[in-house]
Amino acid sequence: MATATALLVATGVRLAVVDRNNERTPPSGSGGGAPSPRPAAFACAKPPPPTATPVAKVPRPADARYRLRDGWTWHDDPAGFRIAVPVGWTRWTEGAVTCFREPDGARVLSVEAGPARPDPVAYWQAEEVRLTTGVPLLTDYRKVDISAMDIFEGGAVWECGWENAAGEQVHSFRLLANTSARRSFIVSWLTKEFDWQVNAAYLPMIRQSFTPTM
Repeated sequence: MATATALLVATGVRLAVVDRNNERTPPSGSGGGAPSPRPAAFACAKPPPPTATPVAKVPRPADARYRLRDGWTWHDDPAGFRIAVPVGWTRWTEGAVTCFREPDGARVLSVEAGPARPDPVAYWQAEEVRLTTGVPLLTDYRKVDISAMDIFEGGAVWECGWENAAGEQVHSFRLLANTSARRSFIVSWLTKEFDWQVNAAYLPMIRQSFTPTM
């Protein structure tokens, strides 16, 4: 198991992390003309829309149990969750996904609300098959781990790497957490592979700060 995963297990933290990236465009089947763009494997891949807003620093909530790292702030989202987010990052939504992206950077934090999944491990295994077979959306896919996590009403993590549309190696850690009998959230953290080890240090804070509010 990768170093990042070992770090989380050692600290008793069950986390994952986000995002969804457009993948390399496949060749045109006609042999002529421009190739057709491939659908995004995950959300938050496109540039932020004009309606996106910067994350502003807010006072520490009265019920917060600890302080955040410098440059981070608390974010209470109307989608029904609270989480630590870097100040100044851009926030927008894509359907049920709330995206937080580093301005002029590659890091992405996202939270997706959805129905409860009775078998979180099976859900990630199915997603892995869907995105890596046939014409794969995850180019140069590298699996690190798919395993169950003891969190809330049950969850599982999927950690992996791949090559994005820009030809860069990226790394993602994604947590599916059932927060009730009817609802789940997927918390995702995405960085370039080269920067993964440094940014893995933020995972415990992201996980501990994530709280459903609805």
